[in-house]
Amino acid sequence: MPFLSDEIKTLWFQNATDVHGYQCDFYPGVKSDKVWSEEEYLPLCHVPYMPKGWADEGGMAVGSFGGLLGDGVLDCSETYATSYGAVHPASCAFFGIMYVIYFSLLFTWFRASRGRRKTKNAPHPPYSVTEKFYVGALVVCIAGVFSAIDIGAAAGRLPNWLYSAILGVQGSGVNVILVLMVTNWIAIMTARGRDTSMLPWVQRTYNVGIVGSIVDFLCTSIEEFTAPEIDGAYNGTVNGVKHAFLGLLEGYFCVLGLVYALKMKSQMSSGQQVNEKQKEQVKKIVGYAYVVGGAGSVGVLFRFSRTMLRLGVVVYPAPSCSVVGFIMGALVELVVLLVVTCVVVAQRPSKQKKVKPHGETMMTTAVSNETSTE
Repeated sequence: MPFLSDEIKTLWFQNATDVHGYQCDFYPGVKSDKVWSEEEYLPLCHVPYMPKGWADEGGMAVGSFGGLLGDGVLDCSETYATSYGAVHPASCAFFGIMYVIYFSLLFTWFRASRGRRKTKNAPHPPYSVTEKFYVGALVVCIAGVFSAIDIGAAAGRLPNWLYSAILGVQGSGVNVILVLMVTNWIAIMTARGRDTSMLPWVQRTYNVGIVGSIVDFLCTSIEEFTAPEIDGAYNGTVNGVKHAFLGLLEGYFCVLGLVYALKMKSQMSSGQQVNEKQKEQVKKIVGYAYVVGGAGSVGVLFRFSRTMLRLGVVVYPAPSCSVVGFIMGALVELVVLLVVTCVVVAQRPSKQKKVKPHGETMMTTAVSNETSTE
């Protein structure tokens, strides 16, 4: 039974406080001493709607819950976004504007980089590492613009399955950026003279990471279609397996990146002949490695916590009960935007070299010029 029946609603809910308590605390009202777990929650209305005025207890009818039924039909006319007030449209505008700005910058830099590297003998040179960063971030930006149409699918402008697919694209794009960053650090560390091409094992690690990153998109896209006939519900087992796999993948690359960044720092401080600029670049790489390691640790813990909570259950959608809850629900969007911001800051073109293709920036290399990972 994907929805609560009108009979149960009338029995459990005497007033707005009961409805709010059930929705936010999983407590089904004064007529029952049963406290539901989150996994047992069933929505009151079709997603993304709720009984009108549910979030404002004083705005809902007092007395029998049946008083909220007009002509025997529950008034499910208020969207989740309406309950959030101005926070939802403001969030959509903020994310949309930021992604448009970042897309414009990255696309301009990408075209300029391709133009500088073209020659008569090589009109279509292989993508450099920096250009791959641009492409990955551009894909994330395009998906981000679409997700900003309706953050959380809370206003009904986007169906949940489409919003989930968009989030899958963003998640896959972020993981691709992580794989590019870490494998390029390793390529620099294992470079043989001026040859910074990847060693076979690094290339295999790169390939596995790229393919593994696509799992986020695939699983996030299909998990809703394996759940009951209610928009927004998803199969917790599929979701849990996805989080477990991605937790292992992201944890592996975060540890790998941190180990090699520290190894690079150790080599630079062991008396190796390097100039001050190279030392500064290595210092920045290590700084990024710390950020990746710290953020990655939190992300991995989040992944495995989701796995433990969702295996074997069906997760039904429910609106956040506060502005803080909505912001926490948009945490994935915030993390994705932060990653794109890092790419924009780290991969901006050098202003000092206009003729010669600029070297890889601090996120990708410390000692080499443009390199290809083909």
